Amino acid sequence: MGVQVTENSEMAKPKSGVSRRTVVKGTAWAVPAVVVATAAPAMAAGASQCLTATFSALSCKQPGSGNNFGYRLQICFTNTCATDITITITRIQANTGSAPSQPINRTLTVPAGQQACLPPPLVIYCSNSSANFLNVYYRVGTGPEQSQAVDSPPRDCATTPPLCP
Repeated sequence: MGVQVTENSEMAKPKSGVSRRTVVKGTAWAVPAVVVATAAPAMAAGASQCLTATFSALSCKQPGSGNNFGYRLQICFTNTCATDITITITRIQANTGSAPSQPINRTLTVPAGQQACLPPPLVIYCSNSSANFLNVYYRVGTGPEQSQAVDSPPRDCATTPPLCP
């Protein structure tokens, strides 16, 4: 007597390789991953439009002795988006472009609709010019480096000790 096998009986079918059901389940998971991966750069670009860089009231500029101007800076960002944004502040540079670039590489999460500032230690930046504004460079997530020009803080740092040699 033989075994009777019907079309709907998966139990009686011998298993060989991967079933169609397994392939379909795997495909269902793969599609959303592709969509998420392509949406991340677009989200990073949109998030940067919600950010405004400023210097807090703790920031100041020290008058230059010779050609060295010292800046003590607390860098802040205001987020007008509806979601939190995490950025990495990469560097700061005077608007002249020829002045040195100071690496920072510190991460900051700016809550939705709020302002957040880098906690101490404050950034010390030395420049050979008294810049009208400083360029703050940053990345949103893993996106490309971007910059914003921020008005230089007032010249009200104490002259001693000098911030820059």
